[in-house]
Amino acid sequence: MLKNWKPYLIGAAVMFILLAGLYGVAIVPKETAIRPGAVQPAIPPDAITITPLPTLRIIRGNDVAFEGQTELKQTIAGLFAQDVTVVSFQATGENAEKSYIKIVWENGEIEKLPPGTVNKKFLSDRRAAEITVVGYSVHERRLFKSSNRPGTLNWEIRYEPVEK
Repeated sequence: MLKNWKPYLIGAAVMFILLAGLYGVAIVPKETAIRPGAVQPAIPPDAITITPLPTLRIIRGNDVAFEGQTELKQTIAGLFAQDVTVVSFQATGENAEKSYIKIVWENGEIEKLPPGTVNKKFLSDRRAAEITVVGYSVHERRLFKSSNRPGTLNWEIRYEPVEK
């Protein structure tokens, strides 16, 4: 027989009380059904309207390495992209401030966004036909040939695809 039997007995009693409380609170279902013969409130069938959210697409590039100059044309789901939001755009490298995101709108207008752009939202009536991320990292020289340098690009663009 155990010399110290009291702690084991107290532990078993506490566990029994905890399990009984858990059973009484969480496991036993509460009575939520309407009793037969009770009057149910009349809810019209058109009282609730469920409107689906538009599909949201994300174009993202994380630590995309390049050297010199690069153009990364982004694929758009559907014909156009509307409700375009540039969440973030960062570029690193020599002369990285010459990098940009180019958006060609449905009417042919071109818009360029520099690195450091954060949460730039465009009007919902404008539709983008093409989105291109352009990276630039070049050591520029006047007399001698310019030399390519390594750089990285990070971007996240959210939009809603348009099929029409």
